Amino acid sequence: MHRASPTQLHKHVSQLLTGGIIKTLPVWYSAMNKFPPGQSLLRSPLQFREKDLSRKKLPNKKAPSPKHLKTKIPRPQKIRYMEDSLRREFYREHPYELLRPQIMMEKNDGIMEGHGELLSKLKFPCRVTGEDVIRYQTHLMKVQKLGKHQAYVEACNEFYKIRAREEVAERVAEEQALLFGAKISRSQTERSLWLEHENLQMSEPQVINQVLRIMS
Repeated sequence: MHRASPTQLHKHVSQLLTGGIIKTLPVWYSAMNKFPPGQSLLRSPLQFREKDLSRKKLPNKKAPSPKHLKTKIPRPQKIRYMEDSLRREFYREHPYELLRPQIMMEKNDGIMEGHGELLSKLKFPCRVTGEDVIRYQTHLMKVQKLGKHQAYVEACNEFYKIRAREEVAERVAEEQALLFGAKISRSQTERSLWLEHENLQMSEPQVINQVLRIMS
């Protein structure tokens, strides 16, 4: 069967109607007759005049290198808080504060009513950690407009006073307990050393006998 080209389709349909092969025209015939298709179905590029091209100077761009054609992998942005740098500086100079046991479920019993509460106004005894010092330093920097170093020194001074009061209170409590006849149990470290000493004394005769056997 002969197939007409798309550009001559409306003419081919007219010939079929004249020859009596088809009785009625298709619905699209009138539209195609008014707006016949072009000679090429491909889109032609935009046509520019030579004068326009001569007036405009094309930029001399280098071809992009292959590394610029790679798509970058989307990564989440880094979230930084001011407290992060303060926390890093404090625990770098006070590493033993990280060894103090803490229960995360316990609250501060309302002692620190707000982040801006001064350490000097805390009631004693109280539980003061490095996080309280960092919040106090942040308060000094934001509210009292102190510099980072000055706020750090003032917060640490208040922190040292509280730690000194805690040590004095513990020493006084221990002396009072001994005065009233309390027996203080050994710490875990002292108990471990005592057990090690007992085991060494028990194994000393066996070691001496083995050495004498080897020498004989």
